[in-house]
Amino acid sequence: MKLSKNKQPILITSEIKDIRLSGSLLKWFLLQTLILIGLGVFTMLTVEPLKYITSQEAIDWVQFAAVIAVWIFVFGVFEILQYRLVKKHLEKISDMIEHLASGNYGAKIEITRFDVFKNLAKDLNLLSEDLKQVQMFRDDFVNSYSHEFKTPISSINGFAQLLLTDECLDEATRKKYLKIIADESDRLTGLASNTILLTRLDTQKIITDKKPYSLDEQLRRCVIMFSNDWMAKNIEVSGDGINEITYFGNEDLMQHIWINLIHNAIKFTPENGKISVCSKVENNKIYVSISDTGIGMEPENAKRIFDKYYTENRNSTSKGLGLGLSIANKIVKLCGGRIAVESKPGEGSTFTVELPEY
Repeated sequence: MKLSKNKQPILITSEIKDIRLSGSLLKWFLLQTLILIGLGVFTMLTVEPLKYITSQEAIDWVQFAAVIAVWIFVFGVFEILQYRLVKKHLEKISDMIEHLASGNYGAKIEITRFDVFKNLAKDLNLLSEDLKQVQMFRDDFVNSYSHEFKTPISSINGFAQLLLTDECLDEATRKKYLKIIADESDRLTGLASNTILLTRLDTQKIITDKKPYSLDEQLRRCVIMFSNDWMAKNIEVSGDGINEITYFGNEDLMQHIWINLIHNAIKFTPENGKISVCSKVENNKIYVSISDTGIGMEPENAKRIFDKYYTENRNSTSKGLGLGLSIANKIVKLCGGRIAVESKPGEGSTFTVELPEY
């Protein structure tokens, strides 16, 4: 137990995990046990203590002392060897922890067949690799976030300066510049909102403000919300598979899921493509699928698509921060559901959200 600054106790609990010894350490202990048993048998045969107990013969103290000395020597040698073996491997573990503590992620322990703490070394190597990935994601995020933030600010500043300094602008051009400023401002607002939402979801454990509402109507509204986008690309959008469903949840949070999935479907679907939205209830579960005939993804990219800050360079003209799908995934998990994707390069993608009906 630890005490915080306000003296309130903070209970630290952990799940008990069975720690298995490596094969090398087990073999070493087995060998040591067999040798000690052998020494015991050797002592019995050499000193024959039972003979002295059952008879009146005197004990040969020189012989007895010699056997004890052999015992101490052999046992001492084994203890020294065992100490050196454990110390050697603990030093490797300690060095690895120091590397991680100093931020040297990606360092690895060289594992040999005789390592005593082989399983621990493997776990530390996995931890180091995961931390390296997190660091890469963080660096990419900082770079992308800086770029995404700088671009609209530069646009806003540039067009605002034009509006202030150029008095010869006609009304149409002036409205065009104002429209760009408004769009870039919306972009900044969305960027900040997504970042704040993701931070909140990272610490949120339960969904609040839940109420029953029409999920099918929400899906239709989200599709209509992007009508200008999919009509501009002449994409055929079908909602015939949307069945009537009443869902008990947080309507605002759920809308983030459908907006992100539909927006991605439109973004990665070329002109004259198709998008379909379907929903159904089956075995006390709600299924919502959003399919497109877009460019699709490679299997290795599909596995990482929900990772925070992960962006796949499928469309260089519409690069994002990798927040949308991460937000959608977190909301679905908070609702007790799951989200999956099936995708093939050149054939499109299908995102399926599974939610408990109650």
